[in-house]
Amino acid sequence: MIKRRTLLKDESGVTAVEFALVAPPFLLLLLGIIELGLTLFTQTVLDGAARDAARLVRTGQVQQGATTVAAQLNAFQTTLCSSLRVLLSSSACAQNVYVDLETFPSFSAVRFTGTCNQNSNQAGNGNPCPFVQVNPRTIAAVQVRYNRPSLIGYVGRYLAGVSEMTTLSSTVIFQSEPFQ
Repeated sequence: MIKRRTLLKDESGVTAVEFALVAPPFLLLLLGIIELGLTLFTQTVLDGAARDAARLVRTGQVQQGATTVAAQLNAFQTTLCSSLRVLLSSSACAQNVYVDLETFPSFSAVRFTGTCNQNSNQAGNGNPCPFVQVNPRTIAAVQVRYNRPSLIGYVGRYLAGVSEMTTLSSTVIFQSEPFQ
């Protein structure tokens, strides 16, 4: 009976038990905060890169420097990937960043047709993203998508069925300038 009382009053190891109960949610919360910060940083860099590359189309620099649509896509991707080098290497950018450039009759008619999973210059059986010729004074929209691997995706997959990839998207809608 005395041993049982001393065992119940013994508080050695309580800190370890409390830490074992508190540590997993705390670490998950900490990783979630880091994940959110990295996602916001990636989205900001993607927005800036999309604006910079879309400006080349809007001002006619891509169209004047390249005669075919494939060459224009390569010039656009080169500019885009050079702006994204903070996040990705050039080869990773070409494989993981999808560019959709379409023209529309008016601003109210801007609607992207669907989800594409490969660029027009990539080989494969996927759904290629359209990249069209933009003429002067044409309303156009550029959508750039990047599937970013998640830090806590494997945890989220088991807890909430969340994918291990986070799809980030940046859209720029503009009317091209009256270039020659």
